Amino acid sequence: MTRRVDQPRAKFCPNCGKPTQSVFTGGRHRDTCPECGFIQYATYSFGVGALVLRDETVLLVERGIPPIGVWTIPGGFLEQEDDVYTAVQREVYEEASLNVTPQGIVIVRNRVDANRNDMYIVMLCEALPDQQPVPDGRESTQACFVHPHDFDDMNISVFTRWVVEHYLAHRPSPMQMMTVPGYRSDAIIFGNI
Repeated sequence: MTRRVDQPRAKFCPNCGKPTQSVFTGGRHRDTCPECGFIQYATYSFGVGALVLRDETVLLVERGIPPIGVWTIPGGFLEQEDDVYTAVQREVYEEASLNVTPQGIVIVRNRVDANRNDMYIVMLCEALPDQQPVPDGRESTQACFVHPHDFDDMNISVFTRWVVEHYLAHRPSPMQMMTVPGYRSDAIIFGNI
């Protein structure tokens, strides 16, 4: 579904500081810098979430930041230097003090609104059986493995509930990380081929 949203505005060039001009390029009006050639494109954000299963339970964290008190799978934004593997490992460790091994991608969500185009990647992860989750006390106020039968007694996010229930009902094979011989060494490819 394609939906037209307002382009982010750049009244001044972030590179050289000169005023920008609205120029029709790439099928729409964009703020551009006549001095250095900067073009203001859309704003994107990428996040990752970890689906960590142990026996018949799933790792959930209670959020200590907005929306406060909602239970979710651990996750967060990718930093510039992150690939999805390191980002999901970092986020699980930050929010639940668990070291995990990502197994691959199981779900991708794309959300478009007036402010940005948001992509969220859920990865199936394994944690060592003897590790116990510990919340960080800031981003997460509680962290524990929960049986899906207990979801009705929790303030669980709609998306998290759907992810867990959908995965457990269908058990899709995660998209695996791979490299392509002769292709860019800085590129990580995911697929089920």
